[in-house]
Amino acid sequence: LALPLFLLLSSALVAEDFLGHCQKQLMPKPMNALPGRKFARDRFVDLLHVKLDVTPDFTRRSISATAQIRFKPIGRPVTKLELDAVRLNVGKVTLEGAQLGEWHSSEQKLVLHFSAPISAGVEATATIDYTVQPEHGLYFRTPGQGFKEGDTQLFSQGEAELHRHWFPCYDYPNERFTSEVICHVPEGMQVVSNGRLVNEFKDGVGLTAHHWLQDKPHVNYLVALAAGNFHKLEDKVGELPLALLVPPSEKESAELAFRDTKNILTFFQQEIGIPFPWDKYYQVYCLDFLAGGMENTSCTFEAAGLLFRSDVEDLDTLHRLDAHETAHQWFGDLVTCRDWSHLWLNEGFASYYTVLYEEQRSGRDAMLYSLWKEAQKVLPNASDARPIVWRDYSDPMEQFDFRNYPKACWMLHMVRSRLGADLYRQCIQTYLKRHANTVATTDDLQDVLEEQSGLSFDEFFDQWAHHGGVPELTVNYAWDAEQKQAKVSVQQTQKVGGEQRLFSLELPVRFYQKDGKVKDAVMKVAKAAEDFYFTLPAAPQLMRVDADYTVLAKVSFTPPAAMLKQQLKGDLIGRMLAVQELAKKTDHESIAALKEVLSTDAFHGVRSEAAAALKKIGTEEARAALLACTEQKSAHARRAVVEALAAFHHPDVHAALWAMAQKEKNPRILSSILKSWGSRPGVQEVREALLGHLKGSSHHENVASAAIAA
Repeated sequence: LALPLFLLLSSALVAEDFLGHCQKQLMPKPMNALPGRKFARDRFVDLLHVKLDVTPDFTRRSISATAQIRFKPIGRPVTKLELDAVRLNVGKVTLEGAQLGEWHSSEQKLVLHFSAPISAGVEATATIDYTVQPEHGLYFRTPGQGFKEGDTQLFSQGEAELHRHWFPCYDYPNERFTSEVICHVPEGMQVVSNGRLVNEFKDGVGLTAHHWLQDKPHVNYLVALAAGNFHKLEDKVGELPLALLVPPSEKESAELAFRDTKNILTFFQQEIGIPFPWDKYYQVYCLDFLAGGMENTSCTFEAAGLLFRSDVEDLDTLHRLDAHETAHQWFGDLVTCRDWSHLWLNEGFASYYTVLYEEQRSGRDAMLYSLWKEAQKVLPNASDARPIVWRDYSDPMEQFDFRNYPKACWMLHMVRSRLGADLYRQCIQTYLKRHANTVATTDDLQDVLEEQSGLSFDEFFDQWAHHGGVPELTVNYAWDAEQKQAKVSVQQTQKVGGEQRLFSLELPVRFYQKDGKVKDAVMKVAKAAEDFYFTLPAAPQLMRVDADYTVLAKVSFTPPAAMLKQQLKGDLIGRMLAVQELAKKTDHESIAALKEVLSTDAFHGVRSEAAAALKKIGTEEARAALLACTEQKSAHARRAVVEALAAFHHPDVHAALWAMAQKEKNPRILSSILKSWGSRPGVQEVREALLGHLKGSSHHENVASAAIAA
């Protein structure tokens, strides 16, 4: 599940606002909240196969359906079958393979009682006829709700425990079964579900039935159904069928949404070393979807609100969402977390393989920047005491947060940095093969890592997965010319107590000499305060802590001025950190250095950070530096300059933003300019310009929305 705050690193704020709104409005309030620690549910029966036969009523936004559930008791005879079912109007229940006694349906459960116990290993099939107008789990989008004519659709969204709202089920991730979905829709509509399309046929009542079969087992929340009117693109990777479906009104955006999918699948199959595990891979873009995307087996559902046009340049992209959901087809679908406390095994892997694809697509700097952005979601919460593996949630949706996405992503990056890419790849391939088509826990992964590498990961998982917090390190440097030694002092300043401990970690340090030679060393940090000494031929020109970016830590280190100047010429992360240090200064030299970065740095992320630094400084000189750098080829940097200038209320800035608005073609950047006008003193020409933009047209009416906000 791709929640927007944790995944969509470079999507426009408009898209994030849209998704945040959808999430708040459409996600159900916690309904399965229970006190106490949470553990995996008991499984009294093994579900073998679930078959759903569904007829939607798009006018009433309801379904009539039949669910067939084939099962067998696991260890001992059972006298009843208890299913999760929220407000289903059950009309009829029958049972094959055993004798049905009474059954009853409540607000939350459907319970079938057997006349005689069913013995362990004996198969039986329950057939349940019902109707429901679902509040959650299955969602209609129709003209009657205000959606465009011709865009009618419905879609499911099961994670975490929402499918119980539209079919009777065992709604928990520690059970796997094969599935079938038959959906009856008007002629011309399309249907997508898990697995392969078995058949399409006229059902005798004027509808077309689409029969899908998933013959590989998966967990309940991954059952999928989408139906409606779609514009469809098709392709293949080898023999694997690919398709992308969007609402007809969004067909101009389809090619852009589909452009990375083949490359992502090709890369992941090579990197993971296991072929794509399902019969096809379809992506369906859904109107007002509840999150960024959802990785149902063989078919991902994604938010149509994220679709974009080429005029946004590279400000919008769906390759990260695409990569995240595609990675889930292995991590989360082929192998699923056994219970919600181990959710990071789904989301952390999907987040990290998105980062790995970033390097494949755009190079190492892009990968490092992606890791930087992930870290920025964690470090502001460095003192957070809640561990990643956490059993004290009230509702499973509480688990979908920065811990299980970016923090877990970084946990995997630290594992890979320790093992090296090849051994890491071998470990992950073994983990997937060993647990394919089953469920797994954190211990299962740790066992494989230790078995394949010979290294102990006890301490690592204890402090990163089972305890909270992030190392907060204050680093100081001094040079002893007489001894020719660099002294590096490290203090752990994080709050210690409860679930937060002192960390034990290997912190790399790198010294750069004037002659170009480099010395690498490792500081084994384990105490509250420690000093480390390094003998060098001469005073280093530059010292970098964790230059290769392998440790998640909140590091406070202010290099001497000469080192800081040198750092601006070095690696990407070093430049980002140097810009952040310069943002704390207001002197002429620092502002000039930031202006130089904003004008010349090769990477848009560093330029954008420089614009934000000048905004933070906020002086007249900083304003002048920004005004001198409005001509930016990179759309990212151009928008960053606009957003930085918007913080300055000055006639020169108003004039510059007005001039930029007259020639800006990118609707995202134009929207940022228009929003800035909301804080300007009343000017008639601004009012008239805003009213003019209200009459214009842009994709998803983003420009008009900005004018309204202004």
